[in-house]
Amino acid sequence: MLLMNKNFILPQALYKSRRGDCKFFLIFFFFSFSISTHAHDLNNSYTEVIVTADSLQIAVTFDLTDLARVFVLDANGNKSIEPEELQPRLAEIYDYIEGHITLAANFSPVALGRRKTWPTKDDFGNLFVSFLFAQKIDGLPAEIALSVDFFEKFGAQHKNLVKIAIGEKIEPAVLSSDNPRQRFTAGGELSLFSQINQFVKLGIEHIFLGYDHIMFLVALIVIGSRLGNLVKIVTAFTVAHSITLILAALEILQLPPQIIESGIALSIAYVAAENFFIAQSNHRWVLTFCFGLVHGFGFANVLGDLGLPASGLVPSLLAFNAGVEIGQLCIVAVLFPLTLWMAKQKFQRQMVFAFSSVILLFGLGWFVERVFGLAFMPI
Repeated sequence: MLLMNKNFILPQALYKSRRGDCKFFLIFFFFSFSISTHAHDLNNSYTEVIVTADSLQIAVTFDLTDLARVFVLDANGNKSIEPEELQPRLAEIYDYIEGHITLAANFSPVALGRRKTWPTKDDFGNLFVSFLFAQKIDGLPAEIALSVDFFEKFGAQHKNLVKIAIGEKIEPAVLSSDNPRQRFTAGGELSLFSQINQFVKLGIEHIFLGYDHIMFLVALIVIGSRLGNLVKIVTAFTVAHSITLILAALEILQLPPQIIESGIALSIAYVAAENFFIAQSNHRWVLTFCFGLVHGFGFANVLGDLGLPASGLVPSLLAFNAGVEIGQLCIVAVLFPLTLWMAKQKFQRQMVFAFSSVILLFGLGWFVERVFGLAFMPI
């Protein structure tokens, strides 16, 4: 059972046992949350994360007034939202939260399962809706990172007030459009070797799950080439994205996410279109290097959401790049025999055109989607 105390969500047992230990924290949140109950234009949401040695729970709470501004909840138009009107929209709101919040433990994303949803009134009569997620974990993690992206839908002034309880440690945070992510030290042990190993796995997973990066690679090599050229293409891509990934992670050079994601989509479309006019890839490593610089910024955004380590940062980034390289080589190893077979067929050019046409359509679709903030193609 969760207890709502002046808009502050805290498990009842935890609240009773730690009142004395977190007095400043409660005062801070009580003040912030009490102001929000009288001024809904402050546009706040609230996130509570509870981490124990065997479970991780997260509750995301919105003022019903704010939800009604961005989701169609008043189905009958009577200016009052009834429970039967809210219920059919809960799945949509859950989908939105899952797509715009990232929680990582030890730099690895945590897939959160939905648990329950409930409305709660505070002492001032304001109605809030809480969305609960939970996942089992094995041991208290050393690092927890939280990232939210509610700001496009709820506005640039939106604030997400966070309370994270990790074992006996409680920390507050305020996430905003200028500061959308926060990393918390949990106190568990994570050796540098384990950290590097984790980042290698992340690099491999990101390539295999990054459909746009896979399509970029396919577009590069589908026209066929000697193995030496393919190695140069993949290496040029790795070197290039390593440069920008490290520069962005160290906050030496950064670009807006929309420009980065649009640039990645454009690189896919360009390479696919070029396949209609070239038959060899001898000099394509130069093009790959240029576009690899853009993809590196995209990798940096992903790592930023997972929370970058305070210690061992450079080795972790290099480990991530190594994982990306391993993933790319696996993809090339699978596709290279196919390109060799295609090169011996009379219809090789037709097959290249067919593959490139599909990739070109996806690239253009993603480009339009990302430039104009649309959502009509799966990524």
